[in-house]
Amino acid sequence: MKPGKRRRLAIVGCGAIGSLVARLLEKKKSSFVVTAVFDTYLSSSQALSRSLKSRPKVCRDLSAIFPHCDMVLEAASPQAAVQVAEASLAKRKPVVMMSTGGFLLNRRRLTLLAERKRTKIYLPSGALGGLDALKAARQIGRLSSVSITSTKPPRGFEGAPGLTRAQKQKLYKTKKAFYLYKGNVGGAVRLFPANVNVAATAALASGYPEKLKVRVMADPKLKFNQHEIKVSGDFGEFTSLARNRPSKQNPKTSALAIQSALALFERLENFVEIGS
Repeated sequence: MKPGKRRRLAIVGCGAIGSLVARLLEKKKSSFVVTAVFDTYLSSSQALSRSLKSRPKVCRDLSAIFPHCDMVLEAASPQAAVQVAEASLAKRKPVVMMSTGGFLLNRRRLTLLAERKRTKIYLPSGALGGLDALKAARQIGRLSSVSITSTKPPRGFEGAPGLTRAQKQKLYKTKKAFYLYKGNVGGAVRLFPANVNVAATAALASGYPEKLKVRVMADPKLKFNQHEIKVSGDFGEFTSLARNRPSKQNPKTSALAIQSALALFERLENFVEIGS
């Protein structure tokens, strides 16, 4: 596919993230044009379609998007992300996965499917900084420790399946920061699927997902979503700290995470071919 040529993009998940990415792509006059949308809530996909000049086709089931697209953006729930990715890859459609945690937990299966179908999975960098340094560090001998601490205002954790009854009660009553989780990345993704895509991204970038130590905190005094990565190894040590404003449309994610998807599409615009 030649640079500058129109790319047909399907968006699965027409909530805050998918809708905002679609509108920003159109505003930036990207070569990626939204031509199909699907959401389990029909009203959401209809509303998004009406808001776009491209008037994408409103599909009533996932399989209906594929004749109308060259590529898929998965912006669905973390629970639906793997199903969307598998269906897209099976149809030889490259897929951008916003739900990095879903990829992490199923990376072997999804990677094998992508290789077999000769197509690709793309993962935005999300709300993190320092990923290039982390990738470089693992090339210089052994990494002895990798950790990430994600801290958000209490509102960002509403509805998280990992909250205990005591934590739910404490979430808005305490004035001090407190831990919601300490453990490995797999547990973090399962318990806080909408909050810790950054941890999954860091785990994948490190090359040693099993080594990553994850801490999740709520802080009522914080106005930002904060993510701190600490790495040590044969290369030396480094710390990366990102403080991001929560998305106005979805406080569970950072505005920077949405912009990272746009940055990814900008890079893909310069690729000679997509999904080959």
